[in-house]
Amino acid sequence: MSDSGFFPQEADHLRKLAILYRDAKALILYSEEIDPDSRSNLQTIKELRDAFDHLMRVVSFHLAPDEVAATAYDEYCHKNVQKAIGHVYRAAFDALDGTVLSLRERISAALGGYHTDVIKTVIPEYWDIKIELNRLTDAVADHRGRKDVGRDVGATLDKYVEDIEKLKTFHDRLLHAGNELDVQQQAYDHEKRGSWWRQVIGAILAAVVGGLIVLAAQQVSWSEILAPPQSRLPLEQNSPEDAHESGARRN
Repeated sequence: MSDSGFFPQEADHLRKLAILYRDAKALILYSEEIDPDSRSNLQTIKELRDAFDHLMRVVSFHLAPDEVAATAYDEYCHKNVQKAIGHVYRAAFDALDGTVLSLRERISAALGGYHTDVIKTVIPEYWDIKIELNRLTDAVADHRGRKDVGRDVGATLDKYVEDIEKLKTFHDRLLHAGNELDVQQQAYDHEKRGSWWRQVIGAILAAVVGGLIVLAAQQVSWSEILAPPQSRLPLEQNSPEDAHESGARRN
């Protein structure tokens, strides 16, 4: 047993637990800060409470008046330290799950008043971020369906944190792009209104021209019908000579 009162291997695991708790606490605090209502995650609190319970079992074991056997760590302390580490990992994952959902809600609310074309103009990588956000949201649902912490939990947590950092960066950029988004949206609305009026005016002009053409055609038709008899073409009449020749032929 070392001067700290713990077995060497036990001290290494407790050091790992302390570092993990420090990192998890930072994730938990950010999750509470980014939450729209600044709420604490009850599942996270439960995991930390369970981790503390296992840690206290180890401390109580070492504070027992009886001499600690050399094999005691393997039989009791090791199991409880590992369980404490597992609960802290789960608390970190729960905090990240809450962070994803909160960021998704905040991003959707911030972009709600802007047209998609405006967003793509100001933030060209918008669709890539949206796809990533949907993927992480699906990962949250998958994680909530699993209870056990896997063997590669450390690498999984690091990758999760890396993905969250991308969303945090996008959210921060979105906050700084607010003025530019407003300007682009105003220009977009102005262009749409101008295009709408051009379409309306074009439709009115087309209707007026069409009406004039129809009216002109109707006037020409009625002018022919109502024309006076002398203005019409005369009927062909026989001359006296033609009548005399016609009578001679009959005789």
